Amino acid sequence: MEIHEHYSDEARIQLSFFSFMAIALWICFGAALSFSIAFHLVISTQIHIEGSEDTVFWFANLMYAFLGFIFSVIGAALIYPIYSFWCERSRGQRVTGKFALVKRE
Repeated sequence: MEIHEHYSDEARIQLSFFSFMAIALWICFGAALSFSIAFHLVISTQIHIEGSEDTVFWFANLMYAFLGFIFSVIGAALIYPIYSFWCERSRGQRVTGKFALVKRE
């Protein structure tokens, strides 16, 4: 099997639902992690109950990170039809970066 590649720095693409969600999962994970760190900074400066800071911190971080992740994933799944409609209308999403178009023969 011979593989031909054509390189470019700009492309038009439209992701399938599963590819869109794979990227969204990484973004949602990052958002949840960032939210839990920001929440920790708020909680650690506001709670001064002796002996319970550690418990409250871990519970709050885990709960809000999990909820942030879940709501972000649900939001990504709900926005996909709008993304798909927009890509269909504009003949794909214009993206820049390093791309190799692969043609297998």
